[in-house]
Amino acid sequence: MTDEESLPDPEQGPGPDAGKAPEQPRETGLEASIYPHTNTFYTAPKLNQGLPPDPVVIRILSAIEITIGVTLFAFIVFGVMYQVLGRYFPSVSWVGAGELALLSMIALTFITTGYLVGRNGHIVLEIFDELLAGSRLFVALRVISAVIMVVTSLALAYEAFVKIETEWGRLSAAMHVPLGVIYIFALIGFVSAAIHSSFKIPYANRPERKLDIGEMEG
Repeated sequence: MTDEESLPDPEQGPGPDAGKAPEQPRETGLEASIYPHTNTFYTAPKLNQGLPPDPVVIRILSAIEITIGVTLFAFIVFGVMYQVLGRYFPSVSWVGAGELALLSMIALTFITTGYLVGRNGHIVLEIFDELLAGSRLFVALRVISAVIMVVTSLALAYEAFVKIETEWGRLSAAMHVPLGVIYIFALIGFVSAAIHSSFKIPYANRPERKLDIGEMEG
């Protein structure tokens, strides 16, 4: 091809597509939204993103606690729903349904104590956290808090151990379950809280893991 052949013919005039802007790819989905991307607490950054994984002992202990907790929650739902069903169909009513839900709720409260302590899911008063954040005193504060939590949890675990024997002779009204069983869950929960708190001491200089409901769903 010569240079004369490559040049446009002035007699032909502009083509049909002359003067038109090049077509842009169409935006679909969120790209076409009039609202810009917004980073929130639940979107970005992801909760607990970048934190090192928990030790194997903590992961196994947390999995056991969540499994027992989910089972107890299922008992609560079953007890409440069966109690409601018994109001409409007295022939299938069971007097122990409400008691099953109540005892399961108490046991669930105790068995998840360690899991919540390990992920700061319990109620706390952060008075000095903002003032000391980023300093060595903040690390010392976390160590002292973890030590106090270990001592308190062990003291409560001892009290729960004592109550198992003293309350074992008392039976519940409907299902005749020894009330000492409830304190077994309390003993496990407080011992777990002591273990979770003790593991916080050597990792006091790193960001703390927060409670993530998605982990419980898994």
